[in-house]
Amino acid sequence: MLMIMPTGRIKDEIHLRASLCKRRKPRSIWLSRLAKQMIQEWIYYRQSRCWGTTFDDSYQGLNPLSKLVLNNRGRSYSMKRKTRVNQAGEQIDYKACDVLELMIRNIYLRCGMKGCSSHTGRRTYASTMNAQGIALNTIQRALGHSEPSMTLEYIDVSDEQLMSASAIAL
Repeated sequence: MLMIMPTGRIKDEIHLRASLCKRRKPRSIWLSRLAKQMIQEWIYYRQSRCWGTTFDDSYQGLNPLSKLVLNNRGRSYSMKRKTRVNQAGEQIDYKACDVLELMIRNIYLRCGMKGCSSHTGRRTYASTMNAQGIALNTIQRALGHSEPSMTLEYIDVSDEQLMSASAIAL
């Protein structure tokens, strides 16, 4: 399913179904202006390669049933069933794309950032919102966490924040 409306406008929010999420809970992702710009550039690239395109003007000429992210041959990535054990000791099945995860890790590595993963972006997202003074419950909702304690694990407090907090406390 594409992130594009039939009019061609990129959606503000995308929904991930439960089977794609580690906790088997559906999530919503809100797209920033920059994210939308990057998606638009990818759409232009797909159009230039005729990957998943139609002769219709709706959906910017893309097939609405095609996946947004395609491999270097213009095909969908395959999803594999993964299993994890939750805090209650129950096995949970979900789908993931190991190839995309590996690609993201390699992009970080080429940028000189060792040990980063797709979750690094989520941590940065949470930490940036926290640094901007956004309330914990809002960050929690943006990440799709049911407990604030899980959200706190994603937030890194910067030295500047600590210095600012100590100046206020004195």
